[in-house]
Amino acid sequence: MAEAFVTLTSEIQAKSPAISFINSNKGKPLLVADDYTLKLNKATTTTKYWICTIKDCAAKVHTDSNNGFMKSVGNHSHLPEKEKLEIREAREEITFF
Repeated sequence: MAEAFVTLTSEIQAKSPAISFINSNKGKPLLVADDYTLKLNKATTTTKYWICTIKDCAAKVHTDSNNGFMKSVGNHSHLPEKEKLEIREAREEITFF
């Protein structure tokens, strides 16, 4: 029984995207998960609900109140925007100095 739990836990961790955070042009937080950017849609006392920044994309991510990954919902209907993300990160570094 313990082996099944360990296996299930490692499978969940393998599917979990690496997440980080940057700021939008307006200073709002953006979640970055596997080269996709998501914006905060709603927050409760226990959960933050993030939606993709691409208008018609149905992908969502839920984090806990401390920004720890909880789950991913749906799939992205577009390719990752790695170039836009790199530009955003460079812009953030420039404005930080």
